Amino acid sequence: MTKSAAIGWLLCVLLGASCASGGRPRSPQAKPAEMNELALMEKIRLGAKSDPATTLALSEDGEHRFGDSTFAEERRAAAIQALIDLNRIGVARSNAYRFLERYPSGPYSARVAAMTGVHLTPKGPADRPSP
Repeated sequence: MTKSAAIGWLLCVLLGASCASGGRPRSPQAKPAEMNELALMEKIRLGAKSDPATTLALSEDGEHRFGDSTFAEERRAAAIQALIDLNRIGVARSNAYRFLERYPSGPYSARVAAMTGVHLTPKGPADRPSP
């Protein structure tokens, strides 16, 4: 083993870098659970219009596996769209109420409100009964 190869190997061991990359550190990678969620979201996005039943099943799987993760809002909006596409309007509207209460000004809120007809009224001082 040459001196430079030995130094490269030692750096690999000390820095936790991949020796297959020639001693250069690897780029940061997502954690396994995040990678699984990214793959799941890609499947949800790809099947959103063409296969609402699968989109709904994948969304429910993601809800059980990842809960309130980074992609929760997008996943829940996709599930509501899938319910509408499956003609399950009542369930979609029920989910939309919960969605809009949780994400009143989120990036998917206007779309969920438009596709379900659910519009929450703001709660504040004007909604309180007068004494």
